[in-house]
Amino acid sequence: MRRELDVHYDEETGAWFGKSTPVSSKEMQGRIWRFRDLTPSPRAFLDCTLPGHVRTLFSALGQGADDEQLEGTAVEHAENYHIDFVKAAPGNGAALHSHGSEETFIALTGRWKLFWGDQGEESAVLEPFDGIVVPDGVLRGFSNVSESEAVLLVVLGAHNTGHCIWSEALRPAFAGLSGENGGQPPKETP
Repeated sequence: MRRELDVHYDEETGAWFGKSTPVSSKEMQGRIWRFRDLTPSPRAFLDCTLPGHVRTLFSALGQGADDEQLEGTAVEHAENYHIDFVKAAPGNGAALHSHGSEETFIALTGRWKLFWGDQGEESAVLEPFDGIVVPDGVLRGFSNVSESEAVLLVVLGAHNTGHCIWSEALRPAFAGLSGENGGQPPKETP
């Protein structure tokens, strides 16, 4: 539902016009994040402790997955999406997983390999400012294929995506990590 006020269509110009919903400067200031002030979350997901998947998330906006262990989120006022920045050393990134929403990846620095499918059999490499949108239900992962630390922008397309679904191939690696991700019992499967 649109929130503008006094909305009307002008036939002469073929355009819609209206007034802004009032919002205070204080409220808008509460919707700003500064990257330098974001709190790093080095163990945000269960796979962050596995070799090749070490990375740090910086949560800027909204709530992530139910099982995401964030140290803090700068702005929680997002209604329809979630934004993280991911920093990783070469050869590191996320294991195959899916969320209950589409997920957009944009390379900010370095080169990132995005892979998808049951075994990650399909892939594409993103250069700075390239992006890809992965549909919900598709297992996806990513890896920094640069020669130095790089940053990836990640946007989840929902307010609450539920919990992560991991690739069956990770079961043996996760077997020894029981309780590592908060020890919370699993929530209902979507």
